[in-house]
Order: sequence, then structure tokens, then C-alpha cells
Amino acid sequence: MSAGYGEAVLEARTPAPPPVPGAPRAAALPTPLDALLSAPPSLPTVQLMNTELHAITEQRAMEHILSELDAGRGGMLVTPNLDHLYRCVNDLSFAALVAEADLVVADGMPLVWAAKIQGTPLPARVAGSDLIWSLSESAARRGRSVYLLGGDPGTAEKAARILSEKYENLRVAGTMCPPIGFERDEHEIARIINALATARPDIVYVALGSPKQERLICRIRKSLPQAWWLGVGISFSFVCGDVRRAPRWMQKTGLEWVHRLIQEPRRLFKRYMVVGIPFAARLLVTSAWRRVFGVSGSIKSRRQNRVNAASQPARPVPAIATEPATRTRVRRHPGSLQRLRSVVLLGGTVRPTPLHAAVKRSILDLPLEQETTILNHWLNRATELARYADIEQLPVRILVNQQSYEPNSGAARYSGVYTVEQDGSEYRGTGGMLRDLAQQYDDDDLILVASASQVLLDPLSALAKVLHHKGGDVNLISHRDGTPSGVMLIRCQTLRLIPSLGFFDMKEQGLPLIAGRYDVRVVHCRRPTGVPLRTLEDYITALRLHHRRRAGRPRVADPLSEDWSPSFAIVENGASVAARAHLHDTVVLRSAIVESGASLVRCVVCPGAVVRQKASEIDRFVTA
Repeated sequence: MSAGYGEAVLEARTPAPPPVPGAPRAAALPTPLDALLSAPPSLPTVQLMNTELHAITEQRAMEHILSELDAGRGGMLVTPNLDHLYRCVNDLSFAALVAEADLVVADGMPLVWAAKIQGTPLPARVAGSDLIWSLSESAARRGRSVYLLGGDPGTAEKAARILSEKYENLRVAGTMCPPIGFERDEHEIARIINALATARPDIVYVALGSPKQERLICRIRKSLPQAWWLGVGISFSFVCGDVRRAPRWMQKTGLEWVHRLIQEPRRLFKRYMVVGIPFAARLLVTSAWRRVFGVSGSIKSRRQNRVNAASQPARPVPAIATEPATRTRVRRHPGSLQRLRSVVLLGGTVRPTPLHAAVKRSILDLPLEQETTILNHWLNRATELARYADIEQLPVRILVNQQSYEPNSGAARYSGVYTVEQDGSEYRGTGGMLRDLAQQYDDDDLILVASASQVLLDPLSALAKVLHHKGGDVNLISHRDGTPSGVMLIRCQTLRLIPSLGFFDMKEQGLPLIAGRYDVRVVHCRRPTGVPLRTLEDYITALRLHHRRRAGRPRVADPLSEDWSPSFAIVENGASVAARAHLHDTVVLRSAIVESGASLVRCVVCPGAVVRQKASEIDRFVTA
């Protein structure tokens, strides 16, 4: 969560000079700057399914928000229910958004039950639908202003009027109901930001449903860094009375979902009956298992964990070894990504794949969009990661072996950001290459290592957040079927265990060796975080997923369903395609020719190839 990432800033403050002996002590007068730079109060947390929740009451949450406003600090509150928690388990980007929130409170009785079962009870359920009333009342007493963003047309205005009538001194800074699809329109986003910047509210209620509201908050919250942002779902409709809340006894017994299901059966049947009930059973069983086998731990303050960790004596640097050392694990708590020194893309290949053989170029030089290659997509994601980590420039180092094609499609705007480095020996392996590269960094420096021959489905910054939040010395992402995602966050000291000579594979040899001395942690992800590029089918699938996501179209969930609608048609500069040619999910590379009347479905037309008039090609590489 963001409180942890801010710790490095606080520690960087210049310490006060020591007092002069015999001099009178001056009274310490806190300044507004001191209040702004001081650390927020620590709050106890519990963990469910690798998601941290604050173990506080509604009253304590309200007091925390108001006290943070008084100190000049803004923040973001998320109220996870069972559906949120399910999404955190299955969507790394959403899990990263929740991890970045400053306050995370349980809005769902199954979460309260699970926490109690595993031995780390939450004091109460904190519902966003309740908090909008209590926080507005307290804001009215403190002279704070609120802004209502989202909801159905007219509900924000009606809810604002009801709240103002109930709490006479409440200042409503404004309301807005964005049109459908606004999140894909940069002009609409700019309009929202401008309206908020003009109104300058202290508290912003965002009622757009999850995950849209959380994604919007993370996208625009920097425009009002001293405001508090709360995702409140359907709460505007509850305030207006357009949707009736369940009776209090149903809320307390965890049956509120039944009341909602009766009101909106078509919309909520799948969420509650198909997904919710099985996941709730899994959550409760997992919590019971953690209680029985003693892995739940006690409620702890994250800040106290950091203080305790900082007070421990420094561990000696392990010597470089050629065989596993004594098994003494080093536990580390996640902190700032300021120690991230580079993104390392492994762009070589030992065994040529069908895709390499057909296109005869680096996979990184293949187009992802009409004017964007996979390399430029990686560089753009690395730039976003640098911006998130507050790093002025994050170098991208692309490692290739002597038999691989070197990528050369980097755009001019990324000049100086990336380098292509050829391995000096064909017999070092990925582990050996990383060990040699790590010699240029300090022990506590971090490198983010990724297989370059893939198209990421999640932002690189989201993956880095989740990996770093895991807190190990080496953190990697693994899918539920046991296959690695090809993305790892590594502390450089761990790589010094790898021998300086000889072949050493990272997966088969390096990770087992490192795990014997250091803390290696795995983030399990049910769905793929990226599509590895080995075959024609891989490449076309990756492009379809990428372009469907850009167009805001959902991913096809049923593997047996047919989807004949085209998603893309990419023609590289230097290729010739007749006006009457039909391209359906097809890529035409430079110097290729497609004549009039030709039909291509899920194909890659390779350099020098010619597709004659009225020819039809389906699911194949068209070569010269």
C-alpha cells in the first residue's frame, strides 16, 4: 500500500542538529510542512488471499480520513467485498490498485467471517454505503467539501441535494455524471479533471462500479493530491432511494446479497451464484486451513514491521558459491521501488521458434499496432514504470545471444533509454548472464527481469507493484498451471550466488540455488499475464487480445465459442496492399505484396511474399 512506498521520502529528511549542552530547550512548534511530511499513523492490518485489509471500525476510518485531511495529506479508500477480493486473486492489475490504496476496509460479511476463522478478526464491517452518510456528516461539522462523481444520470445531483438537506453545513463542491464510455475518451477524462480542479473538493465520492471507479481514481487522483477519493459503487442510488438497501438484519447476517439478487436477478445472478458462492466457500476453507496450520499470524502494524526490520543488524553479504549454502532465509518487507535500477529484457533464443524462422527478424521488431512494435510497447511500459517509481530515467537493457537477431525498431523518442547488449559467451545461460549483469549494481539494488518474447496483458507497473509488494528477495509470477510468466523482480545480492564461470540456467539451476539462502516468493495468477510468442497462433492471439482491450471489448470467456469479428489489420511501411484486398486479423510485413481480391484470415505475410489476385490464405505464414 502507498504508505509503505512513501517511507523512503520520510527517511530522506535532514535530521535536526544535536542540542548544544547547557542551552535552553526551545518549544517544538510544528509547521504545516512538518505535518505534511510526517508519517501517517500506523493502522493494524490483516491479510486475506494476499490482500491487506485495515482492521478498523467505520468510526476509526472516518477519523483517519479527516485527520489526514487536516494534515494536508490526501488518499484513496477502497472497500473490498467478496467480488473485489475475487478480482484481486484473478487480476493482478486490480490487485495492484487495491495494494496502492491508503485505506482498505472490508465491505462484506464473508470477509469478516474469514478473518475471524483464520484467527485475525476484523472489528467490524465497514460498508461504503454507510460511510457516505457518516463521513458526510463529519465533513459538514469540519467545514469540508464533497464532490459526487458518477452514478446513473441524475442520481449524483439528487444524492447531493438529499445529503445537503440532511446535513445543513455540508458543502457540495459539485456533481458530474460522465457519459457511457468516457474512460476511453481523453477529452472526457480531461473534462473531469478540469471540473475537479476548479471545484477543489476535500472528499470525492466516485460511484461508477468496480473496477471502473478504482481505475479512474488511480488515473486522476494526482490532479487533487490533497483530496480523499472513495469508491462507493451504487451508494448514490441508495441515498436517493432508487435502489432499496437490505434490512439491517440481512446486512448483519451477511444476506444483503440475497436482497440485491432479488432486485436485479439478471445482472447479478452470475456474480453471486456462479462466482460468489464457490469463491466464498473457498475463502472460508482457506481461512480455516490457515488457522489449523498456524500460518495466519497476528494482527500487525505495517509501520511497526518496518521499524522492527530496520532495528535488526545488517546481514553479511554471502560469498559467491558453486553449491547451495546453509539454508538461512532472509525475510524482507516491501519498501520503495526507488532501488529499481533497470528493466532487463531477455531477447535471445536458444532454439529458433516457428515465428522466428518465418519472419527472420527479432520478435521485438514485429508490429503490435500500425505504428508501434513490440519493442516500443515494452519501452512505453518501462517509461510508465519509471514514472510510477519516481525514477528520472529507468534504463532498459535488452540481452541477446550471438545467434539472435538484434532489435532495431526503437522509436527516436526512446533514444538513450535502452541498449541492446550481446552476450559475450554462448555458454553462460540466463542465470550466468544475469549474474554478470548484477556485478554492475549494489547488493540492495533491484532489477526487473522479463522475457522479451511476449506481449504483456497487464501494465508493467502493475506487475512490478504486485511483485514488490510480495516482499521477497526474488519475486516471480507463476500461473495456476505452474508455468512461469517470465517476469521476476530480483535483488542483485541474490545473483552473486551464481558461479562466475560455466553455464547456469536461471529457472532450473539459479532459482533452486538462491532459494536455499534467500527468500524466493511466488505470486500465483489464475489467468495469463502475457502471451509468449513462439508460433503464428501465439502472435495472432496476442494481437487480438491487445486490440480488443484497446477497443474496450471484453475477452471471449468461452473457449468453445466462435468469434468471427475482426480485431485488427496491420500493414507495415514498405508493404503493398491493394485497396480491394481483404485482411482479417492479418499482418503484412514490409516488402510483401497483397494483390486485389486476395483474402487473408489470421495470417502473417512475410517479407518478399506475394499473395496473388483472389487467392485465399487462412491460419498460415505466407512466405516468399
